[in-house]
Amino acid sequence: MRLLLLLLGALAWPATSPAAQPSRIELTFEIVFGNMKLGIGRDILEHDGERYSVVSVSEPQGLAALFVDDIRRESKGLVTANGLKPERFEESGRKSGSRVAEFDWSKGLLTLNSQNGSETVKLPANSFDQASLPYGFLFALPPDDAFRVHVTDGRRLTEYRYRLVAREKIKTAIGELDTLHYEKVREPDDKRGFEFWVAVEREHLPVRLRYSDKNNRVFDSIITSIKVQ
Repeated sequence: MRLLLLLLGALAWPATSPAAQPSRIELTFEIVFGNMKLGIGRDILEHDGERYSVVSVSEPQGLAALFVDDIRRESKGLVTANGLKPERFEESGRKSGSRVAEFDWSKGLLTLNSQNGSETVKLPANSFDQASLPYGFLFALPPDDAFRVHVTDGRRLTEYRYRLVAREKIKTAIGELDTLHYEKVREPDDKRGFEFWVAVEREHLPVRLRYSDKNNRVFDSIITSIKVQ
């Protein structure tokens, strides 16, 4: 259960030089529901300025391990002047089987393979997968306080709208962080919420993520360590 769902992305965003960013970043998160610790999440991003790889793993602990599967997500693709451009995404660990998304940018098509079968859909320019999505801010910042992004989980491609809530200081295990707080703009019939905080002085890495399910239960992923090289 990695609550890393829906952040950022648009090819028109102003970019930063890939060479100026750390070539390897490892983040660890604590996943909580209220005062209850549910597990830990670990993300590793590696890039050489031309290609990238993101591996995201969530490990439920305690009672949560009886009900929630370990989930592994991996994204690979290109680092461009305008940010990350995924080519392949895979999620494994669920009892329902693995999910794979193949991005064909030359043809503008996205092929989805899951327990639901195989489907090919149109691929909009500002499209990401769940693993690459949280790291778009590392390479490109949105020009406006509100933006749109398309995200795939390997089963479908969905468009979302986000807006900047505020610039906030939050307390974490690695100290107080100056962050930008964004949230998903919900339609009247949308019962699921998502918010995220990126650290202004830590390469705009995600340091907190909050997911609200259809039953109004709130889950947080909060940073506990960042290692860069």
